[in-house]
This record gives sequence, C-alpha cells and structure tokens, in this order.
Amino acid sequence: MIWGGACLLLAGYGTQWSAILLFSLYLGVGVMLPGVLVWRWLRGNVDGFAVDLAFGTGLGFALSILTYVPGRAIGVPVLPLIVPIATLVAFLVVPRLRRRHWRSDRAPMPLWWSYSVAAAAVLGLWVITRYGLEIEPIGFPDAAFQYSDMSYQLALAGEVKHHMPGQIPFVIGESLNYHWFLHAEVAAANWQTGIELDLLLRRLFPVMAALLPILSVAALTTRLARRSWAGPLAAWLLITVTSFDVYGWGGRALISQAAYSSGVLMYSLTHAFAVVLALPVVWVIVCLLRNDTRKGNWVLLAVGLAALVDAKASFVPMLLAATVLVIAVELVTDRKVDRVTVGLAASALVALVFAQVVLFSTGSSGIALEPGQSLRALASRVGFGSHYHSPVAAIAVLSTTGATLLVSWAMAGAGMLGFLTKRMWKDPAAVFLTGFLVAGLAAGVLLRHPGFSQLYFVRASFPVAIAASAWGLTILLDKVRLRELLPRMAIALAAGMLMAKILRAVTPDRPTKKDGLLLVSIQVIWPWLAVLLVAAAAALILRKTRERALALGLGVLVVFGVGSAWIPRTAVTTLTDQVCVSGPERPECRHTRRQIPAGGAQAAQYIRDHSAVTDRLATNSHCTPVYGDKQCDARNFWLSGYAERRVLVEGWAYTPTAQSRKDGKGAINGPFWDQRLLAANDRAFRDPTAADLNYLRTTYNVRWLVFDTNLNRPSAQLERIAPHRYSSGAVEVYELVPPSTPETASPS
Repeated sequence: MIWGGACLLLAGYGTQWSAILLFSLYLGVGVMLPGVLVWRWLRGNVDGFAVDLAFGTGLGFALSILTYVPGRAIGVPVLPLIVPIATLVAFLVVPRLRRRHWRSDRAPMPLWWSYSVAAAAVLGLWVITRYGLEIEPIGFPDAAFQYSDMSYQLALAGEVKHHMPGQIPFVIGESLNYHWFLHAEVAAANWQTGIELDLLLRRLFPVMAALLPILSVAALTTRLARRSWAGPLAAWLLITVTSFDVYGWGGRALISQAAYSSGVLMYSLTHAFAVVLALPVVWVIVCLLRNDTRKGNWVLLAVGLAALVDAKASFVPMLLAATVLVIAVELVTDRKVDRVTVGLAASALVALVFAQVVLFSTGSSGIALEPGQSLRALASRVGFGSHYHSPVAAIAVLSTTGATLLVSWAMAGAGMLGFLTKRMWKDPAAVFLTGFLVAGLAAGVLLRHPGFSQLYFVRASFPVAIAASAWGLTILLDKVRLRELLPRMAIALAAGMLMAKILRAVTPDRPTKKDGLLLVSIQVIWPWLAVLLVAAAAALILRKTRERALALGLGVLVVFGVGSAWIPRTAVTTLTDQVCVSGPERPECRHTRRQIPAGGAQAAQYIRDHSAVTDRLATNSHCTPVYGDKQCDARNFWLSGYAERRVLVEGWAYTPTAQSRKDGKGAINGPFWDQRLLAANDRAFRDPTAADLNYLRTTYNVRWLVFDTNLNRPSAQLERIAPHRYSSGAVEVYELVPPSTPETASPS
C-alpha cells in the first residue's frame, strides 16, 4: 500500500510508469525476495515478517553489490542476476529450504502496529517530497538548476557502470578513493532494467531510501525492547524529532541537520543508502551480544560489513568504537572479556583496515583531527557573529556553541536514560548502542573536513539513537498499561511543542554585536537550558505521585516534543509554500546556481550514444556555469555524468588532491594543480592546430571536444580539422578523427 502511494507520487513528479514498474520489479524480485529468504535461512526464521522484510532487503542490496563488483571487473555486469535466480531455485528445489522459509515462523505483528508504522511512512513520503522531488526536477531545462552534488553522484555511477576498478572520471589520474558502493548498486540496477542513471539517482533510490529506514527502525526497536508499541513509537520519533532548536530568530534554518527529516537523505544519497545497509548489521551485532551465536549471524555480519565498508565511510569506525566500549565495560564490571565481543571488534577492525588500505588507498579524503572545526562553522547558526577574534572570546564561543550543539545532537538519545535503571548499563546491547551515539558525537566535535563531512558521523548515529531511545522509554514507562499510557505520552509531547512555541515567541531577535560576548552566550544558552530544567522539574513533580521511572520517561517525551515542534507547521504548509527550482533571476529558489549549460545534458547523452566506453572527452567547461563569477567553483561534473565517459579535465573538486588541501575553500575554489595538462587541454579550444588535437588524441585518447559556447566559440580553424557532430543549446560537439597525413604528436 505504501509503495503504491510512493509510485503515484513518483509519477506525479515526472517519473515514467515504465521506469516505476521496472524498478518495482527489480526491487521486489531482484533484491527483496532473495534477501528475505536468505535472511530467514541464516537467522533461523526467528525474527518475524517486519524484520525479515526490512533487513532482508538490506541484505539483498548487499548481495547485489558484492556480486556486481567482481562481475563488472570480469566484464559481466549482469552477474547480480545470479543472486535471485540461484536463491529462487534453491528455495524451490531443496526440501528443507522450501518447507521452512517461504513463510515466517513467528506470529505477525498486531494490525495496529502495521498501520501505525505505515502512517509514519506517509510522513516519510512528505519528507522526500518536500526536500527532494519538489526541488529536484528531473526534466530539462529546469533540471539544469539541480543540487551541485547530483551530477557528481551521476558521474561516479557512470564510471562504475563501465569500469572496475574505477577512477575519478572528471580528472585524469585521480584514484576513486571514495565510498562508491551506492553507485555500484545504481549501476547494477541500470544494467538489469535499462532505467537511466539520473532517474535512479534522483527519483527511485531516494524514495526507497526514504521509506525503508522507517520500517527498519520500527522493526529493530520492536526486537530490542520486546514490546510491540516500541516500534511505532520509534518510527514516529524518527520522522518528527529534528533539532533542539528553540530560538525564534532561526526560522526553519535548524541548528542541526542530523535529523531524518532534514532532507539529508536526498542530498547525501550515499548516507541514506548506507542507513539501509547499516541497520541490519546493528541488529545482527545485538543478537550476537545477546548470546545468539549461531553461524548464520556471523555470515550475515561478514556480508553486511563487506557492503557497508564502502557504502559510507562513517559507519564501520563507529561500529568498532561502540564494540570497544562494550569490551571496556566488560573489563571494568566483570574483569573479563567475552569472546563474542572480541570477535565483533576484530571483524569491524578487519573491515576498517581493508577499507583504508584497499578501497581508500590509505587516504583520508580530507578527514583529519582538528577539534572544533564544525563548532566554529556552526557558531553563527546558534547566534554568534564572526567578530570575536581574541583567544578568550574564541574559547567562550566554542564552549557555548559546543554545549548547544551537543545537546541538540544528543537529543535523539534522550530516552537512553532508561538504561540507567535495572542495571541496564551492564547490558552489552545497551552499551553498544550508547557507544554508537557517543562515537558519532565525538567525531562531529573532534574531526575536520573541507566539506564538513565529519557531521555524517553525527547523522549516522541518529536513527540508531532513536531506536535505542524508544527502547529506553519502554523501560521507563513499562509499568503502565498502554491504554493509560498513550494519553499521557501525547500530553507530554504536546507540552514540549507548546514550550518550544513559547520560547520562539520570546526570542524573536538574533543576538547582535552590540550585545557583548557574555550577553550573547546567555541568549544562546538559556532557551535550551530552560527546556531541560522544565522537563526535569516536571519529572520531579510527577515523581511525588507516580513512579520515578514513569516521571523520567514523561520528562524525556517533553524534550522530544520540543524537538518536534516545527514538523506540524511545515507539513501543513508544504502544499501552500512556493517551492521554485530555477535560476538566478529567482533568488528565493533553493538552487539558484546553474549546474549544467543549456543543452549540456543532451549533448553529453549524444556522445554517450555515439562513442566507445574507452573514449575520453575534453572540454572548456571547468567551473560551474554561473558566468561572470569572480571565483571558479570547480564542482563541475555534468559532462562526465551525463556522457558516462571519462574527461581529461572537467571540474576538479572532490578529488583526493583537492580534498588534501587544508583550506576548505581551496578544495572547491582552488586552482588546478597540473597547469601543463590544463594548458594542453585548453589549447584545443583556442585556435588549435592539427598537432594540438593529435597530441590530445594520441597521448590521452581524447576523441571528443565539448564546447560551452558561453565561454568561447569554436574557431574557424577547428571546423577544418575536426568534424562537427552535434549542437544543443549552448553546447557544440566535435569529434577528433585520425589525421589524413602524419602529424607530429606534440603540442604547439
């Protein structure tokens, strides 16, 4: 039912029904069905349908990736088809598999559970509509004003569609030291369905990645807490809890973008897809920590880590850190370490070392230890200006900002206060989940990156912290019958929302330079401190008439209500808000910068359809096509993305060389490091000789020249030595053919 609604939504936002049906078939038969059957087999069919569906789908994606990579390397990119074929044959032919695994052995969840989670999924569809489908048109010319990273993701998908091992496709000689397993999966889907990569990346996969984590978090929480109502609670908290943003001056610009509903699932599809893969791994680790040490769990762990390790670089280090915390607690409390825990830590460590040595070539992609970078960058979000330069002022700003952000980031784990009761702090599963959250917070504070990618550690912790919080709340609220508990929970959440509205009303003005450092610090701290104090006071008051744990649980729900206050208004106003998508002439739009020159995508696709995979392109388009800018924004990837071909020098942002620059701005706006190569490239676009073109052809295998004529037009000389092949909008395409007479292969 929910997927049917998602299909209608996709059709309403420009997706062809043929693509929707093909992707649904691919998802259902090629990924979900084999994943569910193998999950049930390896887990012993003990989890129930919801868990099987959610985590089996994640397993299906992992199996697809792990067969596509060697298949593409040996020239058989449709090798992932062996997974559903072999699985279906085995589970139809082998009697033991046929009898036990086509149906779940566990009793189904109550009907109200399914409808509650489905209702949360509807809100998840709103999130992807609001922050994705509405502002990312799929059709041109509006699609030329897309989010800057979209063509980058498209370029990587095109690269691993045709090459294994891959390289950075938009600059010659740069290794692909990036988490590219999402792109491998998108490429696998393209080979099997024929659906355009752009449609998969900007429509079909984002909607899938918006829905599946909701079911996964609900299923994980239900099994963690062993309470049916914990799953729907977690699903709704996942959608509604956002940021501890209680300031009236911020509007909808939240101080933290870690929440599920912040739109990050659209603008970092690698992260969203990694969540799909990570939650099954978290559940398998919890099962092992709970002494369910069957061999199937270790197999699932190995497969899950193998797929997760290059889906997003943030997850495996956090899994390792969380497992190390379990070992530390065991040493302190029991004076010994369980062999299972050691095995988990060793597995995560092996995966991490393999990723660093083999996949990332021991590179850091710009990640380094530098405490406070994210705090300095986000200080303006909480109310500080940029005029505090003295060392004492800098320390005060960092301290206040750090405290504020940590409170906001950690809010998703507020329900984990329940672990302090009933000696849950000794439970290895509870310690592991706590360690996962702590690892994310620590990475967000201690690390730096030119593009602030350390914040993805915080984002990675969010869904796991929500599941752990809902489990903790069941511990605190367990002694009250659900029928009596629901209205109290609703009142606590509503009280929190009301308090947030009051605080925003009494803090309408942003702190200014005139206020002074001490006053600004107080203005930043007192609103969120007031929330915590009121929640604590409410818990203390209720404690006199109710059990202590119940009072604490309701206090936590007040805090969650504060963090959910902006969702109702934004959901209601989505239909009436003006959401626009194009052009610098409309500065109120989300994406005002043109990313693709007029006709660029069509010209690139012409080359894709009329060239060999080994052909390389050259272009004069190195910077994002916002003409007249004083700075070059090197996030320019449209040609390699839509052509699915390697380019000699296109843009050079996001490459290992650019990311190694310590200056974050230099990573995007810095000059190209190989001026000789750039000069050889650009000579082909400024009165070239036959020798210039032949040099590119023979030395670098360049076969096509792509002009953005807004920058400069082809010369009359070029027309005589390279045949013109295609025109589209502002883009002209020429083919480099072998010279009719021998030429010296050297530049003029």
